[in-house]
Amino acid sequence: MDNFLLITIIGILLLYFFSSTNVHKALYRKVNEEKNIIDAENKKLQTLIERYEKQVKVSAGTLKNNQDSLQVARDDLQKLRLENAELKHQIEVLESRAEELYAQVNTMV
Repeated sequence: MDNFLLITIIGILLLYFFSSTNVHKALYRKVNEEKNIIDAENKKLQTLIERYEKQVKVSAGTLKNNQDSLQVARDDLQKLRLENAELKHQIEVLESRAEELYAQVNTMV
């Protein structure tokens, strides 16, 4: 009788062990699936981050080029304005000289 009781207790403990082992295996599978899903999402997010970083670098380069082009255009515009002012001044000088010459010719005639 003692053996039967001992065998019954050992059998119950074995059943508990195997059932808990199956539960642990199922939980491990679930955790592994969740981990794989999270890793896949993490990879997707990393690729998005890399793509956006590349876009930001390209945009920053484009902005720098545009800024440089605008600076060159501003410098050229400033030079042209100065040249235009100088030409206007020369025109005024030439007009006044022409008037002086006309005045001299008129006094000679």
